[in-house]
Amino acid sequence: MPTAAGVEVLEIGSRLEPVLDDYWIDSMEGVQLRLHAPHPAEVVLQPHGNGYMTVLKDGDTYRMYYRLVFPSTEPDGYDFTCYAESTDGIHWTKPDLGMFQMSGSPDRNAITERNMVTPGEEDHPHFPRISHNFRPFLDTRPEVPTDERFKALGGGFNSSAPQAGYWAMVSADGIHWRKLQEDWVIDRSNWPHGTDSAPAGVFWSDAENCYVAYIRIRVHPEDINTGKVGGLRWIGFITSSDLINWSSVTPVKMRKSAYYTNETQPYFRAPHIYLATPARFHQGSAFTEAELAKLPEEMQLHAPPGEEDVGFTDVVLLTSRGGNRYDCTFEEAFLRPGLNPRNWGNRSTYPCVNFVPTSDTEMSLYVRHGIGSYGYVQRYTLRTDGIASINAPLSGGEVVTKPLRFSGRQLVINFSTSGSGSVQVEVQDGEGKPLPGYRLEDAHAVIGDAIERGVTWESASDVSHLVDQTIRLRFVLKDADLYSFRFHDADKDGENQRQ
Repeated sequence: MPTAAGVEVLEIGSRLEPVLDDYWIDSMEGVQLRLHAPHPAEVVLQPHGNGYMTVLKDGDTYRMYYRLVFPSTEPDGYDFTCYAESTDGIHWTKPDLGMFQMSGSPDRNAITERNMVTPGEEDHPHFPRISHNFRPFLDTRPEVPTDERFKALGGGFNSSAPQAGYWAMVSADGIHWRKLQEDWVIDRSNWPHGTDSAPAGVFWSDAENCYVAYIRIRVHPEDINTGKVGGLRWIGFITSSDLINWSSVTPVKMRKSAYYTNETQPYFRAPHIYLATPARFHQGSAFTEAELAKLPEEMQLHAPPGEEDVGFTDVVLLTSRGGNRYDCTFEEAFLRPGLNPRNWGNRSTYPCVNFVPTSDTEMSLYVRHGIGSYGYVQRYTLRTDGIASINAPLSGGEVVTKPLRFSGRQLVINFSTSGSGSVQVEVQDGEGKPLPGYRLEDAHAVIGDAIERGVTWESASDVSHLVDQTIRLRFVLKDADLYSFRFHDADKDGENQRQ
């Protein structure tokens, strides 16, 4: 819906709008978009094999799925999908499921093994196995059957395999899985070009009203719309209404880089926004030959003889509001490998899928560091919505939104200030003129630190009478960070929230 001036009006309703891109920003002065690094916390699993991970919060239970690889004569090893669970996201256990015996490990927490494949193909050394790229998710589709509450894609493409594809899996409890159908649901009819295996970022999208998957593909370095065996690692976008019949893969539009994974999922507080934390691949070694000589050989910090495609990884942040596009707002790394030299080994820093809440004010991301016997999983924390912010110095600055329409009674913000800082909000009409009673001089200064604090003015806090109008918000900040805002259906008294 355009305004009189022809500017598109954003229909945000009462949804949360975090600071992750410039979607709702019209102008900024004296402020900047700032990316915040996650804080390292405790190691939650050790030792850990080299593999991909998924963490789901299912009610009061946290469920972790990770790949455990044992050496074998096969190029990718002999791998299992293993399961761990937690009641707080901090302390994890490996339940004795008694389903599969893992030779070389005393644990009995595997939920898949390599032989969950089509009979007759399992002995091919490059056959894409379900365990190698198993990626589960909680299906939030309305009226999903209870015995299909958990879904997954497993398998993947591989240029050297005679055939390639992903199977669809379903489960009632997230532990016992079955194929949705015997045949692949995604194969080379969806993407005929060669690539190599990696898990799909797969989920039900309420915003797009379909299942969405982001999968790794290979493209021509000079033309991303052209597939090329052995070409640049890229990300492809594909959709389905039923998890069985999928569209053709479309290469996404994004900044050019070598993303080894994509790890895309909806943000749990704002599912209309997808968060991706790819492992960004850097060819070679971060160490000199002299430094390598002092490190254990098992850490695999350099390329084995005859192998060139070896390097280290860091983690970047990409976002999407749907479709075949990522917004690359921040070029800098979201997570650096850190001081531990294990984290700088060959593909030794891989994030898991999903940010999950671990308290009312904190969310967590899990990262696999190291490789083989030196591998471990570490938890990292951020304040809720604290991935990025609009940051202002003490001298002050401001940001003005695009025209928008909302629903709700009160504006609430996630913010942090210093003792000398503040946040004030002016409500304007769609053309940028301050509304009487909601001018900057009417606005109370919001000071402190809160995940959700109501904004008030001298004569008002209830803005529900503005619901049918097109408005803009002008945030004026001093030594402050703004992480998100939304219009809340219930009153959040400004004074009561200052604690």
